Amino acid sequence: MKLSTAIQGYWLDKQLDFSPHTVSSYNRVFRRLLEAIGDLEIEAVTSGHIRRFLALLRAEYGLSKRSVHDAWIPLSSLWSWAEKELGIPHIIRGKVAAPDFPKRIIEPFTQDEIRRLLKAAEYTQTWTAPSGKRTRTRRPTAERDKAIILVLVDTGIRSSELCGLTVGDHDPKRGRLHIRHGKGDKERFVVAGSRSQRAIWRYLTTRPNAKPADPLFASRDGNPLQREYLYHLIRRLGEQAGIQNAHPHRLRHTFAITFLRNGGSPLLLQELLGHEELSTVLHYVKLAEQDIDRGAKHSPADHWRL
Repeated sequence: MKLSTAIQGYWLDKQLDFSPHTVSSYNRVFRRLLEAIGDLEIEAVTSGHIRRFLALLRAEYGLSKRSVHDAWIPLSSLWSWAEKELGIPHIIRGKVAAPDFPKRIIEPFTQDEIRRLLKAAEYTQTWTAPSGKRTRTRRPTAERDKAIILVLVDTGIRSSELCGLTVGDHDPKRGRLHIRHGKGDKERFVVAGSRSQRAIWRYLTTRPNAKPADPLFASRDGNPLQREYLYHLIRRLGEQAGIQNAHPHRLRHTFAITFLRNGGSPLLLQELLGHEELSTVLHYVKLAEQDIDRGAKHSPADHWRL
């Protein structure tokens, strides 16, 4: 059976198990594998092919060690399926180790940095007018971008989850956001604080004709935001605010650590972040400086009066 045909069978069996983002990521890996080794018979693909492909991702595509590790995951999943469905040997398990990658240092934003990000979202950088007067103007996407920052820091949702939200996923009466396609295509609800809710309300007043199926956070032409756009937006606002290494996932880190510092339960944090294993949130526990067992409610945006 050709490798491409096996991949088609894999998706017929697995596609409903994954979120759209995961499907896209896995397909990118499979496409690159086919480009690298050709559409061989799947029985002819060897562990050596996989090792050379992973090395190619670093050398030719310039992927980070973490990204190469992430590429190993769908490959192992494909051969686990093929072993069960097609009865062929697993060429990765026990033969091609998952590539190591340096663990990222968790670096949350400070309260001052969040305020500076919000200010950068509202106004352009100061510039000199022809008259010689130093001035700045309000950014056309100010309401949207401030709401994005507040929702990310207040709920800890992932970039892909925020980009996937629709207007109908927002419950203004309860302040809830319905995450329909979290990691592993699992759904959950998160609750935003009053300041985040107000920011969403202000933004939606600029879109009076928005329908429930429309994206909650839309591009200027009304389309859903893309993760890459969101990453570059936060990075650009960080540069304007004089903040190094600003990216959306730091807002998730900030939510998690601040939640624990203010008495949130690790078990509840696990649920809010959408992690399957408690062990995944324990690295946040180590960084929390205050007692995590008080059980107090927490909203960074409200607590900091952003």
